[in-house]
Amino acid sequence: MTAKLGIAPPEMIFGDNVASIEHVGSGWKIEFNAFDALDLVDKTGNSMLQVAHSKEWQSTREKKHEGITEVVKPFDWSYSTRYKGTEQSPAKAFEPSSTPIPLELLKRPDPIEFFDEVMLYEDEMADNGITLLSCKLRVMPARLLLLCRFFMRLDGVMLRIRDTRVYVEFQSGEVVREYTAREDKYEVVRQKLAMQGRDAPAQLRDPNNISRTRIAQHRSLSFSSSVLAESGASNYVPSAAAPSSSSKNPTPYPYSPKSHSTTAAASTKDPAEPGSQSTSSISASRKLAAEVRKRATSVTETYIAYSVCEKLIKECANQADYTIPQRHEKNGVVPKGADGEDLGVGKGWWYEDLGLAPTFSTWAQITFLHMYILTVRLRAFPAAHAPSWHQHLLDHFFYSAEDRLVREHNIQARSLRNKYLKDLFTQWRGLLAGYDEGLVKGDAVLATAVWRNVFGGKEDVDLVGLGEVVSYMRGVLKGLDGMEDEVVADGEIQFGDPRSQRKVVEVRSKMLDSLPREDGDQSKK
Repeated sequence: MTAKLGIAPPEMIFGDNVASIEHVGSGWKIEFNAFDALDLVDKTGNSMLQVAHSKEWQSTREKKHEGITEVVKPFDWSYSTRYKGTEQSPAKAFEPSSTPIPLELLKRPDPIEFFDEVMLYEDEMADNGITLLSCKLRVMPARLLLLCRFFMRLDGVMLRIRDTRVYVEFQSGEVVREYTAREDKYEVVRQKLAMQGRDAPAQLRDPNNISRTRIAQHRSLSFSSSVLAESGASNYVPSAAAPSSSSKNPTPYPYSPKSHSTTAAASTKDPAEPGSQSTSSISASRKLAAEVRKRATSVTETYIAYSVCEKLIKECANQADYTIPQRHEKNGVVPKGADGEDLGVGKGWWYEDLGLAPTFSTWAQITFLHMYILTVRLRAFPAAHAPSWHQHLLDHFFYSAEDRLVREHNIQARSLRNKYLKDLFTQWRGLLAGYDEGLVKGDAVLATAVWRNVFGGKEDVDLVGLGEVVSYMRGVLKGLDGMEDEVVADGEIQFGDPRSQRKVVEVRSKMLDSLPREDGDQSKK
């Protein structure tokens, strides 16, 4: 690829990932892939950016490197691209148009038949920011929308967003492509976020948040459209990493799938949109979704796992979420615990009822506990798929942990963050062995593992609370065991609340009646 492109590729390139929309009847197709996008990167060096500390670095080396006057094979190392997609065998090419994408129709609460996101490439710009290109695809009963977004953040210098949207209206066969480019100085955007009372450092890392911020428009909006014959949802085949379909199963307690809010309008014809909600349209869109899943099942398992595990980790991490408000205050002083850890503010059973300290270590252990529960269930997946799910679950945890170290604890040095992450990996390996042993040998051994990891081995542990955690783990595992693989792989799950296990824990165990009393006699019922 390097030889074909003529430039060094980004650190992470997903060359096999493709997002495409195809019209079966006419053969028209538009696709988005990494190679074609990178091929549009400036290879002359005229668009090269300089990092924030470039001038300071050069001023200290003026004498030493004064003989160096040019860069060998210069290119835009931010990998900025004006890629608008690759058309293949177009039945009717895009033409300039003033017709915008109908945003109001996209804001309607129509059921989503298919959604997925694929990454094309990513680069951390030598630890000076981030640049990435990704595609999102959303299919509704009457229309679909594909968004290809290039995002670049060069710390202390600039933010840049270039979006290409492709909108397809099934009933009319109209296809609208919209391209827009925006960029602004880093400090200008940071000040705008701060004035809105938002956490600027965290917001600057999220392309979605930046896209909702008013950034100077670098290039005016451009529209192009075409109308294809043989309209109808069944004639379009979008292709991307597709999530697994899920069946409706009874909800096992205390672990439940999240409910989706849908509208009854899906079966009612809207006069303002002829045929958009008709039964035939819905049937055609479901055939379309089924076709996508059928094509994607055998080749995109790792992408499905990547996407779903991201949602699962968010659910695990939310169980013991916390913030450190002083970190975001001017001259704020962060309180410390007895062991020197930053103390935050947290809500929920783990902090308010169990009395655990809202620290990074506590959050990590409670997240680990829920990850372990999911890991046990994922072990029952087909042998060819299970390792991919395990790896992506663990990877997303470390992404989340590193983000928290930066956002809440202001640990900017990568070497220090890596030290924390290595310690966490060691803890995870030991935790797996301890909890596995507890599942096999009984609640007493499992309680010991929980006491050692979640409670830090403290002597003044809340024994009732410890019992609730153990009972909670058993209950969730039982609920997961009753779920089919397709339901678990859907990722739309929600953990229950351990406080619901108190009545179970307070029931006197019959084993206590068989234990010898201090005077040596057997206790009697």
